[in-house]
Amino acid sequence: MKKIMINDKISYIKASENPLSADVGIINACGTTWLYDVGNNEDIPKSLRAEYNIVLSHFHTDHIGNIDKIRAKDTYLSATTYAHVHRGTVVDSDIVTDEMHIFPLPSSHAKGCLGLEVDGTYAFVGDALYCKVKDGGYAYNAQLLKDEIEVLKNLRSRYLLVSHHDGFIREKDEVIAELDEIYKRREKNAAYIMI
Repeated sequence: MKKIMINDKISYIKASENPLSADVGIINACGTTWLYDVGNNEDIPKSLRAEYNIVLSHFHTDHIGNIDKIRAKDTYLSATTYAHVHRGTVVDSDIVTDEMHIFPLPSSHAKGCLGLEVDGTYAFVGDALYCKVKDGGYAYNAQLLKDEIEVLKNLRSRYLLVSHHDGFIREKDEVIAELDEIYKRREKNAAYIMI
């Protein structure tokens, strides 16, 4: 599958709809190659033949479906994702190196999301910005949204890499402004914000 270059360290394999498969980030940092998510399209492992350190954004199949088909040195994941994958290093607090920052990311979309910031310039966030389906509509958990906004504000990165988003790259400040507007819709004492 074709790799799309972002800069000299970061490239990605674009998401697909049939089969549903997330974008797969490829990062050269800390003396090795890392993957952010492994996708679900069976053609992805054919393009990724080396051994990788892997960060899984969350447990949905379109993000972890190829986990048994890709050679991993280590896999970094949340406890929730570990329950689906049954191996790897559970991340419950920030891991910071000179080049990378793995961090828990509160999200209404799925429990146990992780983000990956590279060189303080780009941050992979998977599906964490998305809401969930609730009672036939779309909903953000108000507290999780507030916490997510705070995490995003504290990132050094200017850009967010958002899975399934056309173009993949989004300006962090624009995303935060959108999420702030959603949070302002919260009705007093309401647990969810319906959109």
